[in-house]
Amino acid sequence: MAASVDLIQANPNSPVMLTVLRDDKPLTMTLTPSSRELRDGRVIGFAGIAPEIGEWPASYRFDLQYGPVEAVGKAIAKTGQIIDLTVSMLKKLIVGDVGLNNLSGPISIAKGAGTTADYGLVYFLGFLALISVNLGIINLVPLPMLDGGHLLFFAIEAVIRRPVPEKVQEMGYRVGGAIIFSLMLIAIFNDFTRL
Repeated sequence: MAASVDLIQANPNSPVMLTVLRDDKPLTMTLTPSSRELRDGRVIGFAGIAPEIGEWPASYRFDLQYGPVEAVGKAIAKTGQIIDLTVSMLKKLIVGDVGLNNLSGPISIAKGAGTTADYGLVYFLGFLALISVNLGIINLVPLPMLDGGHLLFFAIEAVIRRPVPEKVQEMGYRVGGAIIFSLMLIAIFNDFTRL
């Protein structure tokens, strides 16, 4: 089905004339969109229409195989790309370029695993690798309670030549625990709002 919008008006709830091809014949109908508010306060019309994506033609498909040595190099390069992406997203999350509504929890991970499993074993294993690398990076964030926090305390001990005082460690664990718990609650809340 092909569609073309003949008229878009300034008011997001204004009716729009929509022409579609049905059985190779043009059919004109009126569409009255609902409205959706963006983060910057603007209100736009929203119809919930998305194109249907067909399968790739056979001429565009190919099998990509590597030998054992070349596969290791490709795997390291791909892991590096995932690390770069994860670190850049963490930076954007910290500075506010990416909103907290982009955090996902266990429900989204399970849905993603199910979706990739439907596409086949290779996609499913790729998704598991992505999650594993992400969790590894997150675990190295210098928050007490995570391995990154322990490494931070060890580095401080190496510099000051004595153990970090227990009260400082305890305070760090409380603050780190509160941050991690808050992020988990936000991620789970986001999961439920996407259901």
